[in-house]
Formats: sequence, C-alpha cells, structure tokens
Amino acid sequence: MILTRIPEGLLIVRQTDHGTQTGLFASAWGNEEVSPPSGGDDAILAARHHDDGWAIWERRPSMDDKCAQPLQFLAVTPLEHIPAYRAGIMRAAQHSPWAGLLVSMHGAGLYNDRYGTFRLAEQRFNAEEQALVDEFLADMEALQDRLAEVAGHGSFGPGHHACDDPEVRARYLLLQVWDRLSLQYVFRLARDGDISPLPGPGGRALTLTCRHDGAFGLTLDPYPFRDDQMVFPVSSCIVPDRRYRSPEDFLEAVSDAGMTQIECRARAAG
Repeated sequence: MILTRIPEGLLIVRQTDHGTQTGLFASAWGNEEVSPPSGGDDAILAARHHDDGWAIWERRPSMDDKCAQPLQFLAVTPLEHIPAYRAGIMRAAQHSPWAGLLVSMHGAGLYNDRYGTFRLAEQRFNAEEQALVDEFLADMEALQDRLAEVAGHGSFGPGHHACDDPEVRARYLLLQVWDRLSLQYVFRLARDGDISPLPGPGGRALTLTCRHDGAFGLTLDPYPFRDDQMVFPVSSCIVPDRRYRSPEDFLEAVSDAGMTQIECRARAAG
C-alpha cells in the first residue's frame, strides 16, 4: 500500500493497482529510440503481477503506532512481507515461467539493493528477520534457476545462476524501471528524478530522466513509449489524514472514499 500526504488528505494506491499501471507501461513501451521489451506478453505479465503478493497484507494492513495509519510499504517487516511475497511469486509463475522468474527477482531485489543496481533505504534486521531474509534469497535463487530452465533459457550448475544471465538481467532491470516510474508518479507525485539503469543497446546502461510537468505529469528523456504523449491511469482514493483506531477503521474509510482514476501523463522532453 502506497500512502502519500497531499493537501486533500492521504492518497492511497494499492500495490496491485500500482502493478496494473506498471503493466500499462510495459504494453506501451518501445519506439525508434527505445527498444520494445523482449519477452512480449511475459514481460507484460511480470509487470502487471510483480506486486500481487501485497494483496494479502492489504486485506488487513499493519498499523504504525506513531501515526495510527497503515505502515508505509517501505516499513513492512520481512516477517510479514516475505510470506505474502512468496505467494505472489508462485502466482506469477502460474502465469508463465518467465513471469515467475522476473517477479522472484523483483522480490529478492528488495533485499539486495535490486541486485546491486540501486541503493534502497538502509535495512536493519534483527536476527530472526535476517535469517528469514537469508532463507528467502537462497530459495529465490534456486527457484529462478528452475524457472529459467522450464522457460528453455539454459541450465545452471553450481556457481552459475539465472540472475547472472545477461538477458535475464536486462529483462529484470527493465521491470525495475517500470516499477520505479510508477512510484515516481504515485509516491513522489511526479517530482523530478532519474531512474537507472535503463537497459540500452549493446548492454549499455542509460538513465531515464524524469522532469515534473504539472500535476501527475512527467517529461521523459529518452522518451520510451509508442505515442508522443500518453496517459497511464491508476486507481486511487483519498482518505482523511487522521489517526485510525484499527485496520478495519482505515479500510472502512477507503471503502467510503471509493476508488477513482489518476491520469498520469507522459510526454517527450522538449
């Protein structure tokens, strides 16, 4: 669950709706300047379903004692996050081996700085949490190797893993760009920012430059979508920015508010 304070109250975007928007990016990605994603429908499936595991947590979100509101997604502990994410990964694998592989890497990447490509907020775990993280990372590495083999993408022995394969890594990094672009809209309210690495021709690492362009609008360079200007809606609601007595009290406020669409706009720089 993505929570952002705005003048009108607390903007709420569910992780699954964030995933739906990410899938829209994948569907529209590619033009003369930026290559379409390899993998076609598998890439779109991975984008759309990369955060499905959060739906379990969002049924009854944990509350932050300090503000009496649901925990921000960045603050949910591994004890809650990992079991839910495991379920989402297995669901993605049912859609396709490639989708499962990429969603598994996305989940693991939240605990290893996106495979060393983007420094996440400092993570401090107690002994129980660290043991759970270590087990999760080991399990995901083994799962990724199996799914890559099922997908017909090589066989991996000791010391060689799917996450190190150049094509697998490029597909994973593109999923991270889509994920972070959605967060640039709904979490950072379309502020200026840079997203990297964006996989480029010949394995080059590019930077997607995002510049604020009005409410929920960004200019992008290099511009990555098929049409010069596009709108990517995402479902959201606004609830009062107050203290809530319980998860049920908060969920009732969400239900009362009803979901509406934010139109996130993208256009080419210049």
